[in-house]
Amino acid sequence: MSKIVQKIAKPYISDDCIQVMIPFKNAMTILNEEGILFHQKNDSNLLYINKYIEDERRKQFPYSNIPFHNGKNGLNKMIYTNQLLEYEKPYIKISDGNLTENYVLKDQSNVFLIESKMETNKNTKCMTYEKFLEFISPQNTEEEQTFYVYIDGTIPLPDDPNSLFPFRDIKKAMSNFIQTKLAQNIADFREYEVEHNDLVSNYLTENPWFLNYLEASIKNLDLSLIDFNIGIFKDTTLLIIRIKNHNLTIQGIEATFVKGDTFLVDIYDIPVTKYTLEQLKCVSKIYITKEPHISLNLNPNLTRSDIKTAQEMVRTLKK
Repeated sequence: MSKIVQKIAKPYISDDCIQVMIPFKNAMTILNEEGILFHQKNDSNLLYINKYIEDERRKQFPYSNIPFHNGKNGLNKMIYTNQLLEYEKPYIKISDGNLTENYVLKDQSNVFLIESKMETNKNTKCMTYEKFLEFISPQNTEEEQTFYVYIDGTIPLPDDPNSLFPFRDIKKAMSNFIQTKLAQNIADFREYEVEHNDLVSNYLTENPWFLNYLEASIKNLDLSLIDFNIGIFKDTTLLIIRIKNHNLTIQGIEATFVKGDTFLVDIYDIPVTKYTLEQLKCVSKIYITKEPHISLNLNPNLTRSDIKTAQEMVRTLKK
């Protein structure tokens, strides 16, 4: 998918916004110029954000009594969440390794939702640790907000032991990682020496100082001796979203600790598009919003009455 355009059905249209059901598999974060509107990660209660359930406008739409439900897309189990999208505002969806923009346009009585895969422009820079931290750190101003989201839709959290940034000393984390890795390497060799009788094990037995010296030197690592080339941010892309004067700027970051004071940083500039009705003339196919099919088997917390209430509201608003 590069771009999909939907014509929104009448029951899901209001004067200032529409309601849509947005699916995700494992995790999803949605932002606009006001900040994070939605965040959820399956099997985790560490952080949950859903501005939809706080917005009184939801009550004018069908299925607002079912703010989310479980469903399927082929063989994949999905979660569908209701969200309100206002006209002519970019909404950024980060989910399951995908980055998409949603944009709503109104043409008299017709309303269209554009969902497009966001393009990236890559450049690579070599940075010192100080420059790297300066580059990824939030600006300390009241006018600018900074948010960090991994491309899988999750958010770095202070109490997540796998999260390096922005809550941990990255250089220290790299040192600890290398020390732990070397200690495990030495332990593996010692186990091999005991369990095997071959050329390698005999060599280790005849030269005991070799592993002893390595083990003693781990505590005094010189990280400038060789290129380690260790990926950080859990070997994934970290998205930095900055909001200033109601404008969104997005950069993706893939960083590698090379050695010493050297970091190699791949920077993906991701432009946000403000679409116009004129651009819709180039679209070859426009889809019509389909009514949801909610399974009671997949949603034991719902009743047949919940679904019937929503369906009746759809029929009323179609008139």
